[in-house]
Amino acid sequence: METYIPTQIQKKCRLSKKKKYRLRHRRMRAGQCAAARRALTAAQFYLDHRFPSLAVAALCHSSCVAYVRAAVTLLKSENLVLLERVLRGHIPLLAAAKQVKQVAALVDAYRTAGAADRVMFAKLIGPTTLFDSALVPAL
Repeated sequence: METYIPTQIQKKCRLSKKKKYRLRHRRMRAGQCAAARRALTAAQFYLDHRFPSLAVAALCHSSCVAYVRAAVTLLKSENLVLLERVLRGHIPLLAAAKQVKQVAALVDAYRTAGAADRVMFAKLIGPTTLFDSALVPAL
């Protein structure tokens, strides 16, 4: 005796193939990008000479060396607006560091130069060039 078992035809929807998973860790904590905050903290500790190398600072703060190096560049540039945008997650840390790398080098050179070096620099490029290229655009 044969029994008839009705089967249902199931339609497969191709739009939702992948299962959506929730993120394992929060990316933002207290309104700040967690990875950027860790890298900036490691960079600050490295600049304060609490760690001997970037690798140790990155390891102790659960970050990577590239992020800590980018955070060091960002901190040396002293651009607080860009730093705030990185912490809020509006701009990636590596992109911000690439953007301000030359400015950070100029600020660092200015801070380490003595008065005699600054006078010699002004004489070499000329005071009018220095005034027109650096001071006038800032006003």
